[in-house]
Amino acid sequence: MPVLPPRYPLKFLRWFCREDYLDEVEGDLTELFEKQHDQSPAAARWKFAGCVIRYLRPEYIKFFHRSRHTPRSYLSLAMIQNYLTLAFRNLWKRATFSSINILGLATGVAACLVILHYIDFETSYDTFHTRTGSLYRITRQLHKEGEAMGPTPKTTYGLGPALADEFPEVETYIRTHEDAGVLSYHSSTGESQAFHENHILAVDSTFLHAFTFSTIEGSTATALDAPNNIVITHAIARKYFGNDEALGKTLQLAGGRMKGDYTVTAVLEDIPQNSHFDFTILVPMHNMLTGRQYSQEDGWGWNNFQTYLLLRENISRDVALRKLPDFCHRYLDPKVKEINGRMEMDLQPVHTIHLTPGLRHDVETVGPQTLYFFGVIGAFILFIAWINYINLSTARALERAREVSIKKTIGAIRGELVMQFLIESFVINAIALVLAVGLATLLMPPLASVTGKALAFRFNDPRVWLTLGILLACGTLASGLYPAFVLSSFRITQGLKGAGRTGRFSLRQGLVVFQFAASLILMAGTLAVYRQIGFMQAQDKGMQTDQMLIVAGPGTLPWTEAKQRLALFKEEAQKIPGVNAIATSGAVPGQEHNWGASIRQRSTPAGDARLSSIVWIDPDFISTYDIDIVSGKNFDPRVRSSMQSVIINEAALSALGFHTAEEALQQQILLDRDTATVTGVLKNYHWNSLRQAHVPFLFLADTIVPRAVSIRLEGGSIQASTEAIGDLYKKLMPADPYEYQFLDDSFNAQYKSDRQFGNIFGVFACLAVAISCLGLWGLAAYTTSLKLKEIGVRKVLGASIGSIVYLLCRQFLLLIGVAAVLAVPMVWWGVDRWLQGFAYRIGLPWDLFVVPVVALTGITLLTVSVQVIKGATVNPVKVLRSE
Repeated sequence: MPVLPPRYPLKFLRWFCREDYLDEVEGDLTELFEKQHDQSPAAARWKFAGCVIRYLRPEYIKFFHRSRHTPRSYLSLAMIQNYLTLAFRNLWKRATFSSINILGLATGVAACLVILHYIDFETSYDTFHTRTGSLYRITRQLHKEGEAMGPTPKTTYGLGPALADEFPEVETYIRTHEDAGVLSYHSSTGESQAFHENHILAVDSTFLHAFTFSTIEGSTATALDAPNNIVITHAIARKYFGNDEALGKTLQLAGGRMKGDYTVTAVLEDIPQNSHFDFTILVPMHNMLTGRQYSQEDGWGWNNFQTYLLLRENISRDVALRKLPDFCHRYLDPKVKEINGRMEMDLQPVHTIHLTPGLRHDVETVGPQTLYFFGVIGAFILFIAWINYINLSTARALERAREVSIKKTIGAIRGELVMQFLIESFVINAIALVLAVGLATLLMPPLASVTGKALAFRFNDPRVWLTLGILLACGTLASGLYPAFVLSSFRITQGLKGAGRTGRFSLRQGLVVFQFAASLILMAGTLAVYRQIGFMQAQDKGMQTDQMLIVAGPGTLPWTEAKQRLALFKEEAQKIPGVNAIATSGAVPGQEHNWGASIRQRSTPAGDARLSSIVWIDPDFISTYDIDIVSGKNFDPRVRSSMQSVIINEAALSALGFHTAEEALQQQILLDRDTATVTGVLKNYHWNSLRQAHVPFLFLADTIVPRAVSIRLEGGSIQASTEAIGDLYKKLMPADPYEYQFLDDSFNAQYKSDRQFGNIFGVFACLAVAISCLGLWGLAAYTTSLKLKEIGVRKVLGASIGSIVYLLCRQFLLLIGVAAVLAVPMVWWGVDRWLQGFAYRIGLPWDLFVVPVVALTGITLLTVSVQVIKGATVNPVKVLRSE
């Protein structure tokens, strides 16, 4: 049985003695103790303790001498300089792999920067107003018999004053109302200019007090105080006055609800694109309310306005919200009592309007899910770039093993090696970040053209620098930490023998699978978006929209005279070669309706009423658009009763409770409080985009509706016909500008946001695949170089080039298969959820999943095969010469 030294003196020795002396000292004292123990065990124990005390001298004490295992300072200036020198030396020595890493990281970071900037822009809407935290928009929602109708921001003009009177928390209210008309300017030299303006906004005088817009000329304090004042944007000022001063000049407005002469009292900077307002002209609300439509009612009849509230400082939204139910019960519920309804109101923070989709009759919005989705895409691309770095770094593990082992032999410890590799990662990420900023700056103009929004980096914004710093730190750690620990963990003997770990293949393969899966998801998503857009555009709309010229109606003429001129215009235009049909209407497909009304059969209770859309048309409209009549007949201008009737679509037929089209003919229905007789039923048609299901739609008739003119042209002479129509228009209505568009263009503009989504999706999907291929190219090149001797042996034994290529490519094909198994369910779930937002949508056919897999397989094989074939065609004599 071995003799052991005394326990406590030995523990004391191990506690204070330097580690580089401990083995030698402990061994000597133990040997001496064993010899003395045979003569006298007690004396041996005392002598051992005394010897331990004698070694308690400064040269043996840990405190006075740093051991090789004592933590060192890895970030001294000299060490950092050395690490940087080594990092740049390694970059230059392995230029190919360094270039792949830097280019991949730069592309990934650039894509991430662009996406982050886009998300930041979309979330910045209406945050520039000085008191944005106190500004709210009223939304209302009708509940009828337990069913909630879609919420809408459209309210009555009496709502704002009533809320201001009832709620002391309200500092002021602001009402707005969209309008359009012809704006003209007659200069002192006799020159005149006139244009149709579709972005006119009637507002209360408090508008420019509550909302913050920069001024170029004039003052916002009194700009809207007088009824004949007008405020214009810089673009309108340049359009009408050139470089001349606009202040004090007179503009004539005609064709809308607020016709008259107006004096320019202020010129605003063009409205920022991150504003939900889209006006170019502001006019006082007074003129809107004194017009014929609104002056004869009590302010609670027409829901055509938007109402904003500015709450007093330090007033919580919740305080006002608690009072709204009682207000609704007293003011709004009596208006819908006859249909067994009740009304709810909400205060919507202005800065959330752009991020709240789903409201009826609202501005263009973007859903938070879309922004989250783009954020996920950005993260995918960044992770793919980091994975490239990790894979290429660990793939070169055998090459770096000898370097690590030699450094460990001469005294380097693991912490120093980890720091060296992290510094190397930092240098690569820093270079990539600089390139990424330049690349992202170059990507901004194309992205701006795709999104239609002015996107540009503002380097004076501290958040930009903070983001860059975070990306640099995260990139250094995320891409460098794992390789640093792997490369620094080699044992000295294994490294010097060339038997170091060549990477943890399971993890590396898992990272490649992630790259493939992310690429498949993005490719399949892009394919689904484009297919859905193509599906919607290719569907039969139920009406003829091809080669349909839309001309704006006259805005400067009185209503009666405008009808007379347009009647003559219709008659003469039909004689122009290439004109097949012509009609007038209050609106055209792709636009809003003229009137929203509750409809029901006259014999049914008020609770059965359903919402509908109504447009005024002339008797030629249905034939011009080639809409199928299911039952009944078209309007007949020769029969008075026919012109006072209504034509409904199949969706309205169902909403009214009729079982067949024939049953509805000659039945009387109520449009709010007006009565009309059904004279015809039309097959369902798509007035708006195919995102929406068919809605109850009604046509009312007039002989001429001087709002819009629809002209169906022949295909071979469109340009000549358009010019001839313009000459006739200018001849009959010289004071009005001849402005036109083709219906296909305006109708398809409804899919603008979907196309933007698809384009952005596609661009970043291509970037993800490109970054993945870049990494695969480098990985294949290095893997092939390691297997050159194996390839040589196989060729000597008779293996063909094809079999060698297959052998080396097989692992990548297997990884694509695993990625497909993981990606396909995610694609199915994500695409299915996205398609739920469309009333008419594509299915989920097999090729939606197969095409991306086949495409990625082809791209991968093309990328990898270039390197593999190069290795497979090397002369085996050259490779095996050293064996």
